[in-house]
Amino acid sequence: MARLLRQIVPLLAAAFLHAGAHAQDADAEIMREAMKDTPLNNFRFVGSHLVCKQDTPARNYLACLRIGTVKVGDSFRSFTERHPGAGKEAALETGVTVSMHPAAPDAGTYWVIGRRGDRIVSVQLTGIHSGPELAFATLQLGDSEEKALAVLGPRASIRAVPEIGGLLWDYAPFPISIEFVGGKVYSIRITDPAPAP
Repeated sequence: MARLLRQIVPLLAAAFLHAGAHAQDADAEIMREAMKDTPLNNFRFVGSHLVCKQDTPARNYLACLRIGTVKVGDSFRSFTERHPGAGKEAALETGVTVSMHPAAPDAGTYWVIGRRGDRIVSVQLTGIHSGPELAFATLQLGDSEEKALAVLGPRASIRAVPEIGGLLWDYAPFPISIEFVGGKVYSIRITDPAPAP
Protein backbone atom coordinates (compact mmCIF):
# COMPACT_ATOMS: atom_id res chain seq x y z
CA MET A 1 0.00 0.00 0.00
CA ALA A 2 2.78 2.46 0.93
CA ARG A 3 4.51 1.62 -2.34
CA LEU A 4 1.30 2.27 -4.29
CA LEU A 5 0.87 5.64 -2.53
CA ARG A 6 4.47 6.61 -3.40
CA GLN A 7 3.62 6.00 -7.05
CA ILE A 8 0.19 7.68 -7.05
CA VAL A 9 1.04 10.83 -5.08
CA PRO A 10 3.57 12.15 -7.65
CA LEU A 11 1.11 11.39 -10.47
CA LEU A 12 -1.69 13.25 -8.69
CA ALA A 13 0.61 16.20 -7.94
CA ALA A 14 1.65 16.37 -11.60
CA ALA A 15 -2.00 16.23 -12.69
CA PHE A 16 -2.93 19.09 -10.34
CA LEU A 17 0.02 21.18 -11.51
CA HIS A 18 -0.95 20.54 -15.13
CA ALA A 19 -4.57 21.51 -14.44
CA GLY A 20 -3.42 24.69 -12.66
CA ALA A 21 -1.12 25.63 -15.52
CA HIS A 22 -3.93 24.96 -18.00
CA ALA A 23 -6.27 27.24 -16.02
CA GLN A 24 -3.59 29.97 -15.96
CA ASP A 25 -3.14 29.59 -19.73
CA ALA A 26 -6.92 29.93 -20.21
CA ASP A 27 -7.00 33.02 -17.95
CA ALA A 28 -4.07 34.53 -19.88
CA GLU A 29 -5.87 33.89 -23.18
CA ILE A 30 -9.06 35.55 -21.88
CA MET A 31 -6.95 38.52 -20.73
CA ARG A 32 -5.15 38.79 -24.11
CA GLU A 33 -8.45 38.68 -25.99
CA ALA A 34 -10.04 41.33 -23.76
CA MET A 35 -6.98 43.61 -24.02
CA LYS A 36 -6.38 43.27 -27.78
CA ASP A 37 -8.18 46.54 -28.61
CA THR A 38 -6.74 48.45 -25.65
CA PRO A 39 -4.00 50.89 -26.71
CA LEU A 40 -0.56 50.43 -25.15
CA ASN A 41 0.11 52.13 -21.81
CA ASN A 42 -3.56 52.25 -20.85
CA PHE A 43 -5.61 50.76 -18.04
CA ARG A 44 -8.57 48.48 -18.74
CA PHE A 45 -10.95 46.65 -16.42
CA VAL A 46 -10.94 42.95 -17.32
CA GLY A 47 -12.88 40.32 -15.38
CA SER A 48 -12.40 41.56 -11.83
CA HIS A 49 -9.06 43.33 -12.29
CA LEU A 50 -7.82 46.73 -13.39
CA VAL A 51 -4.95 45.91 -15.75
CA CYS A 52 -2.24 48.07 -17.33
CA LYS A 53 -1.40 47.11 -20.93
CA GLN A 54 2.12 48.41 -21.36
CA ASP A 55 4.93 48.42 -23.88
CA THR A 56 7.55 47.42 -21.30
CA PRO A 57 7.96 44.16 -19.39
CA ALA A 58 7.75 45.97 -16.03
CA ARG A 59 5.66 44.37 -13.31
CA ASN A 60 4.07 47.66 -12.26
CA TYR A 61 1.60 50.06 -13.81
CA LEU A 62 3.69 53.25 -14.04
CA ALA A 63 3.54 53.26 -17.86
CA CYS A 64 -0.24 53.66 -17.60
CA LEU A 65 -0.10 56.64 -15.22
CA ARG A 66 -0.46 59.18 -18.04
CA ILE A 67 -3.02 61.63 -19.30
CA GLY A 68 -2.35 62.20 -22.98
CA THR A 69 1.43 62.37 -23.22
CA VAL A 70 1.94 63.71 -19.68
CA LYS A 71 3.15 61.01 -17.28
CA VAL A 72 3.78 60.74 -13.58
CA GLY A 73 7.58 60.72 -13.30
CA ASP A 74 8.15 63.09 -16.26
CA SER A 75 10.41 66.11 -16.02
CA PHE A 76 8.50 69.26 -15.10
CA ARG A 77 10.92 71.32 -17.21
CA SER A 78 10.03 69.21 -20.26
CA PHE A 79 6.33 69.63 -19.47
CA THR A 80 6.61 73.44 -19.34
CA GLU A 81 8.50 73.45 -22.66
CA ARG A 82 5.55 71.63 -24.26
CA HIS A 83 2.86 73.49 -22.25
CA PRO A 84 3.91 77.11 -21.72
CA GLY A 85 1.77 79.61 -19.87
CA ALA A 86 1.80 78.64 -16.21
CA GLY A 87 -0.81 80.25 -14.03
CA LYS A 88 -1.06 80.06 -10.27
CA GLU A 89 1.56 78.14 -8.28
CA ALA A 90 1.51 77.04 -4.64
CA ALA A 91 3.86 75.13 -2.35
CA LEU A 92 2.10 72.54 -0.20
CA GLU A 93 3.12 71.35 3.27
CA THR A 94 3.91 67.93 1.78
CA GLY A 95 6.83 69.42 -0.17
CA VAL A 96 4.93 69.27 -3.45
CA THR A 97 4.64 72.40 -5.60
CA VAL A 98 1.39 72.61 -7.57
CA SER A 99 0.88 74.75 -10.67
CA MET A 100 -1.93 75.34 -13.19
CA HIS A 101 -1.38 75.38 -16.96
CA PRO A 102 -3.79 75.78 -19.88
CA ALA A 103 -4.38 72.46 -21.65
CA ALA A 104 -6.46 73.75 -24.55
CA PRO A 105 -6.71 77.07 -26.41
CA ASP A 106 -10.21 77.73 -25.02
CA ALA A 107 -8.73 78.06 -21.50
CA GLY A 108 -11.65 76.04 -20.11
CA THR A 109 -9.48 72.90 -19.85
CA TYR A 110 -6.40 73.07 -17.68
CA TRP A 111 -3.64 70.97 -16.10
CA VAL A 112 -2.84 70.92 -12.40
CA ILE A 113 0.68 69.54 -12.10
CA GLY A 114 2.27 68.52 -8.79
CA ARG A 115 6.03 68.23 -8.63
CA ARG A 116 8.92 67.62 -6.28
CA GLY A 117 11.94 69.34 -7.71
CA ASP A 118 11.81 68.59 -11.43
CA ARG A 119 9.85 65.30 -11.10
CA ILE A 120 6.10 65.30 -11.76
CA VAL A 121 4.31 63.44 -8.94
CA SER A 122 0.69 64.19 -9.89
CA VAL A 123 -1.18 65.03 -13.07
CA GLN A 124 -4.73 66.39 -13.13
CA LEU A 125 -6.77 67.42 -16.15
CA THR A 126 -9.89 69.48 -15.47
CA GLY A 127 -12.57 70.95 -17.71
CA ILE A 128 -15.80 70.29 -19.57
CA HIS A 129 -14.43 68.58 -22.68
CA SER A 130 -11.20 67.13 -24.08
CA GLY A 131 -10.26 65.14 -27.14
CA PRO A 132 -8.47 61.79 -27.51
CA GLU A 133 -5.07 63.51 -27.33
CA LEU A 134 -5.81 64.28 -23.65
CA ALA A 135 -7.33 60.92 -22.70
CA PHE A 136 -6.59 58.75 -19.69
CA ALA A 137 -7.11 55.05 -20.47
CA THR A 138 -9.31 56.22 -23.40
CA LEU A 139 -11.45 58.20 -20.92
CA GLN A 140 -11.94 61.88 -21.83
CA LEU A 141 -13.39 64.90 -20.08
CA GLY A 142 -17.12 64.95 -20.80
CA ASP A 143 -17.46 61.14 -20.96
CA SER A 144 -20.26 59.47 -19.00
CA GLU A 145 -20.13 57.60 -15.70
CA GLU A 146 -21.12 54.48 -17.68
CA LYS A 147 -18.00 54.76 -19.85
CA ALA A 148 -15.82 55.23 -16.75
CA LEU A 149 -17.30 52.04 -15.28
CA ALA A 150 -16.75 50.16 -18.55
CA VAL A 151 -13.12 51.30 -18.84
CA LEU A 152 -11.94 51.29 -15.20
CA GLY A 153 -14.49 49.08 -13.46
CA PRO A 154 -16.04 49.65 -10.04
CA ARG A 155 -14.59 52.39 -7.89
CA ALA A 156 -13.35 51.85 -4.34
CA SER A 157 -15.31 54.78 -2.92
CA ILE A 158 -17.50 57.73 -3.84
CA ARG A 159 -17.79 61.03 -2.01
CA ALA A 160 -19.48 64.35 -2.63
CA VAL A 161 -17.41 67.36 -3.71
CA PRO A 162 -19.58 70.38 -2.78
CA GLU A 163 -17.10 72.88 -4.30
CA ILE A 164 -17.96 71.63 -7.80
CA GLY A 165 -21.43 70.21 -7.10
CA GLY A 166 -20.24 66.78 -8.10
CA LEU A 167 -18.84 63.42 -7.02
CA LEU A 168 -15.34 62.03 -6.66
CA TRP A 169 -14.70 58.38 -7.55
CA ASP A 170 -11.57 56.93 -5.98
CA TYR A 171 -9.89 53.82 -7.43
CA ALA A 172 -7.68 52.92 -4.44
CA PRO A 173 -5.32 51.15 -4.18
CA PHE A 174 -4.58 52.59 -7.63
CA PRO A 175 -3.61 56.30 -7.48
CA ILE A 176 -6.53 57.32 -9.71
CA SER A 177 -9.50 59.56 -9.00
CA ILE A 178 -12.18 61.03 -11.23
CA GLU A 179 -14.59 63.88 -10.52
CA PHE A 180 -18.02 63.98 -12.15
CA VAL A 181 -20.39 66.91 -12.58
CA GLY A 182 -23.85 66.14 -13.93
CA GLY A 183 -22.83 62.53 -14.60
CA LYS A 184 -19.94 63.60 -16.87
CA VAL A 185 -16.18 63.37 -16.29
CA TYR A 186 -15.03 66.80 -15.12
CA SER A 187 -11.55 66.00 -13.77
CA ILE A 188 -9.09 63.09 -13.89
CA ARG A 189 -6.21 62.89 -11.41
CA ILE A 190 -3.35 60.42 -11.20
CA THR A 191 -0.54 60.46 -8.65
CA ASP A 192 2.75 58.81 -7.91
CA PRO A 193 1.90 55.53 -6.14
CA ALA A 194 4.85 55.95 -3.77
CA PRO A 195 5.91 59.61 -3.55
CA ALA A 196 9.28 60.31 -2.02
CA PRO A 197 9.15 61.78 1.51
